[in-house]
Amino acid sequence: MPFISDFDLYEPGDTIFTVGTFVSGFLVFWIIMEIHSMNMKRISEGGHHSIWHGLNHLAVFPGLIGAFSCIRIGSVPWDVDGPMHGHYALDIFKNGVYWCLIVSAITIRIWWGHERFRVVLGLRVFAAAAAFVGLVKMLSTQAKVWGPDFDWDSYNTTTSDMLTFCTSTNYPLLNVAAVWEYVLVFGILGTILSFLPEVIFDDLSNDEEE
Repeated sequence: MPFISDFDLYEPGDTIFTVGTFVSGFLVFWIIMEIHSMNMKRISEGGHHSIWHGLNHLAVFPGLIGAFSCIRIGSVPWDVDGPMHGHYALDIFKNGVYWCLIVSAITIRIWWGHERFRVVLGLRVFAAAAAFVGLVKMLSTQAKVWGPDFDWDSYNTTTSDMLTFCTSTNYPLLNVAAVWEYVLVFGILGTILSFLPEVIFDDLSNDEEE
């Protein structure tokens, strides 16, 4: 099971990964600011405590750090500069999960009294929780392999033969860690996509006001 970053090792995956992460970073930046603005408006309209405004603002910073790291990671394959690639990856994952948990809490406060959004909130919390569990399990599984004595130079040389690298591994636990990485990423994506009903509702409300 490949990690997502493994697609950055060989063409055409290298180009697709680089372009995809670059575009995704800017897209995530826009989405985060739109959700922040939408939540700020609803917190004010609902007359909620100022602490929710503070949490809403607090959610922006990890989101933006993750977006910036998403833009940068495509230009740093792990077999070229492993430490920097790992730094960007952790920024994306940790800050992404942090953002998911905070915005989930904020929108629960905003929408809990609206029965029509209970299912959406449930799915959002499930996605955010999946992202959190995926992060914890991925890191804990990786730590069993990538310890202080791990020979990174030897591991990097395994990428020279694409067929061997893609079809076999000396570290089966990394396959498990990769599965948890996908759980993590799909959890973050699920959290983001769960805002679509709110955006549609917001657009309909604006049309009615006009």
